[in-house]
Amino acid sequence: MSRKKGSLDLKQEVMDSGACANCGLCAGLCPYIKAAGERVALVHPCGLEEGNCYRLCPRTSTDWEQMDKRVFGRERVDHVLGNHREIVFARSLQMDAAEKGQYGGVVSALAAFLLEQGRVSGAVLAGGPAGEAPRAVVATNRDEVLACAGSRYSASPTLSAVHRAVKEGINSLAVVGRPCQVLALRKMQGLEDGPGYPPAVDKVEFVIGLFCFWSLETGIYDLLNRKAGGQRILKVDIPQDFLTITTASGSANIPVDEVRPLIRPACRLCFDPTSEFADVSVGSTEYDPRWNTLIVRSAKGKEIVDAARARGIIETRAYPEERLPLLYQAVRNKKLRVLQALESGQGAGYLQLTGQYREALQRERGMNQ
Repeated sequence: MSRKKGSLDLKQEVMDSGACANCGLCAGLCPYIKAAGERVALVHPCGLEEGNCYRLCPRTSTDWEQMDKRVFGRERVDHVLGNHREIVFARSLQMDAAEKGQYGGVVSALAAFLLEQGRVSGAVLAGGPAGEAPRAVVATNRDEVLACAGSRYSASPTLSAVHRAVKEGINSLAVVGRPCQVLALRKMQGLEDGPGYPPAVDKVEFVIGLFCFWSLETGIYDLLNRKAGGQRILKVDIPQDFLTITTASGSANIPVDEVRPLIRPACRLCFDPTSEFADVSVGSTEYDPRWNTLIVRSAKGKEIVDAARARGIIETRAYPEERLPLLYQAVRNKKLRVLQALESGQGAGYLQLTGQYREALQRERGMNQ
């Protein structure tokens, strides 16, 4: 029988080892864990032998098979992209979301739609000026959602706002997060009632996951502002081969080789680049900047996407047949790199892949050798 684990184990195994994903969910759950800037830390010994902070961490042991069954009610068939009902190109039909959002503006459009339809009373987002460290925002109306539009490429611990929102009386939340943050939320929702049971467990109504192959260290802000020459940065984007910053004077490209040294080491062991446990997952198409890739995963995700389409909030079109293998290839390669690293002893214990999952990925590996 494995021993109980709590905050001191979390500190040793995750925070001190550099494996922390900076999701922020443990901050606010425990008064001894704080988020400062883009770092989460245990500031004082807790004293509890066992803690929910350890259980919900996306970098502690996670049984992928059990998570699929609990979130979606079934095992997966697709071992690369995970459970899904639909994969399409999508974009907002509302000009404000399309113009302010990243690519097709689908994330902003869906978050605002959920608020306006009364499906949720708050949305947890990453906000703040482009080119600066993002902050956690709890948006309660469309304008506040649109103020957060656009991608941030750093690991902001925005989930700390989930607990804050509930304490402030917001009882139904949509959350937009990176894959590690989505996993943390789903682990929290699986906690059993008992000591330290988080009030936020049953308050997260809808999860919008982002595609994220890696996030960047805080040094990215100095680099961006140097390249901007002191001008205010309006937008940041990372196409395949370079990072683009947009200012009032135009756009400037930074070679991706200048950015790679700033990739957070913890991201190199992330097994899920497409937010596999979200209700819907949204990313770029790496093909047409006017559209997003939209993966509809859960029954609730399908319901909301269908409603948004019916009301003219978003439009979708078939995913181009020739592009779909490229999406699979990118995700497959990422998973196989992480699987190889985990099998070599890096991040041991973080990921449980048993039975059909491991066998399926081993077959994927054989097919790609």
